[in-house]
Amino acid sequence: MKLAKKKKLLIKFLAFFLPMLIASIMLTGFVLSITSYRFFRKTIDQDYRNIIRASAGEIQLFMDNARRSLEALALMMKAAKLDDWQQKMALIAFIHSHPQFEYVTLYSTDGKTMATSLFEDPETGVAAEEPFISAAAGKAAISGVMAGQENIPFIYMAAPVSRLGKTAGVLWAQLNLKAVWDVLEGISIGKTGHVYIMDLSGRYIGHRQIDHVIRRPPADKSGILEEIHAAHGPVEWTENQSGRAVYNLGAHVPALDWVVVLSQPRSEIFAYLYQNFWWAAGITFLISALAICLGWRWTRRIIDPIQRLHTQVVNIGAGDLEHKVSVDTEDEIGELGKAFNDMTDSLKTHIRQEIETARALAHARNLAVLGTASSKVTHEVGNFLSNTDMALGILKRESVSDRGKRIIAVLENDAARVKEFIQSFLGFAKKPELILKNRPLDLIIREVVDVFQAESEKRNIPIRFHWEKAIPMIPVDAGMVHQAMANLIKNAMDAVDHDGEIVVKGISEAGRIALTVADSGPGMTPEIRDQVFEP
Repeated sequence: MKLAKKKKLLIKFLAFFLPMLIASIMLTGFVLSITSYRFFRKTIDQDYRNIIRASAGEIQLFMDNARRSLEALALMMKAAKLDDWQQKMALIAFIHSHPQFEYVTLYSTDGKTMATSLFEDPETGVAAEEPFISAAAGKAAISGVMAGQENIPFIYMAAPVSRLGKTAGVLWAQLNLKAVWDVLEGISIGKTGHVYIMDLSGRYIGHRQIDHVIRRPPADKSGILEEIHAAHGPVEWTENQSGRAVYNLGAHVPALDWVVVLSQPRSEIFAYLYQNFWWAAGITFLISALAICLGWRWTRRIIDPIQRLHTQVVNIGAGDLEHKVSVDTEDEIGELGKAFNDMTDSLKTHIRQEIETARALAHARNLAVLGTASSKVTHEVGNFLSNTDMALGILKRESVSDRGKRIIAVLENDAARVKEFIQSFLGFAKKPELILKNRPLDLIIREVVDVFQAESEKRNIPIRFHWEKAIPMIPVDAGMVHQAMANLIKNAMDAVDHDGEIVVKGISEAGRIALTVADSGPGMTPEIRDQVFEP
């Protein structure tokens, strides 16, 4: 029954405490996970946008450098007066120093070949191309992306060569975009993430996997490419590639009309975050398990003292007040245990006092009954003794023998002793009237000691008397004190064997006088001690 109650209370407490604790831990873990996820998404978005901007800028810088190199060649040919052979050597030297260009040719404004880096006749009909027309008008231009041999993309760049304020010729160069791949190879994003370039038609211009550029047809991404072209910043979208969700972030390069795209599987992007989520879940589980264990142990520390208190209450209800509650904690439960022990001690003291009071009341009732009965007895015995005294007085006046006189004297002594006994009996039955006077207490006690001195010397039981001189005179009833001390010393002499001793001592302690009569006897048994004040 006790175990069932204990388990019931323990289960109630745990059912209230542990769900709240675990819920708070789970809620904290969930909030931290959501916060980590949002922060991670924000960081990834910002980092990837920076990467795509940097990639677009690097590609733009590559193209600008190529354009500036061609314009520098045009300025050089403008400033120097070169013959045909020198012009050809200058173009060949330019190709060797700028390997990103396939070839470069100097045309007149009407499209005639003036010099070329090729060892064969260059292509004709370039005068109708839009970049050539722009360069002939005095402005450098770049063509759109075209496919050459093996479907490798390239572009044409045109720069005007001016003399005396007029365009005297046009430098026409083919720029191989394979050099852009070197730029893309330098951009590493995780294990499989990469950056590639497309034009607005969806054709791959640069890609880490070269087969995408050489063999793969233009991708059908017209919708997203139009959105990227119209946007003022990077645009993100998700594609399904071979059953995997792939994250993409694209940005438009206005000067080239290209689109730079960053691509990476979402599983790879969030792998670290998911790993942290699993770690967080595992740690949360361990913390919850630890909380359950600690909660169980802590609950037991609370419930066990309460159970001991309950057991003590049951014992008290059964009348057993001797057991103590043992609580080792220094908290409210420990204070409750100490208070309960104090209550038990107070209850025992109260019960003991009640028992003593009941005994005193019973003793008082006995004395009252005894007093009433003794009054009647002494009255009758007194009448008898009065008649006896009268009869003995008459007999004494008569002539009797010596033997009769001795008998009359014996009767008179016995009658006197019976009268004295009756007087003492009546004094015990009635509350005595005290006659208090200031007296030196030591003189009264010394007188009693002197009375018993002869008998003590006869029995070889010395009576030693010690008295502090600082004890003042106090109001006492000399007769009562004499009688009480005489009874104590007489009882001590009866209890002490031959060659023992009796010590009478008087000391002053904290404004009170302590008077003791100690002997070397065996003492009283508990049964006699309980009856010491009974008549």
